[in-house]
Amino acid sequence: MHLVSIVICSLFLFFQDPLENKLGSMVGKSRVVILYCPKVSDAEFKLQKKWLSEVGKGILERDLSIIDCIESDLTTDDALHLKERFKYIPNHFCFWLIGKDGEVKLISNKPVKPEQLFGLIDSMPMRREEMKKN
Repeated sequence: MHLVSIVICSLFLFFQDPLENKLGSMVGKSRVVILYCPKVSDAEFKLQKKWLSEVGKGILERDLSIIDCIESDLTTDDALHLKERFKYIPNHFCFWLIGKDGEVKLISNKPVKPEQLFGLIDSMPMRREEMKKN
């Protein structure tokens, strides 16, 4: 029971962490998809989430983490970080793929099909090395 409490507290603290810190802690460990939309009811956001939910195994195989950034839920600091680092346009859906090196690999203002996402990731040198090892 104590272990469960620790895990829940850790998750709570992780999700309370500013976006900039979350992304920094993932460099070298995970590829990250950031999904931005003004409202959770955004049709493009829902479509992207649906597509990603259908390919869970592929997401795990590629060490991919998904971060949802809903404008109405963002802190001032997180919104500022998105605007400064990723040059996002408010009130529009946006998709960013960030590599394990912390660099932006893909930006799209439309949902990205899993085949396109996985094809891009699988073409990256670091991913090719990972596939050789497995």
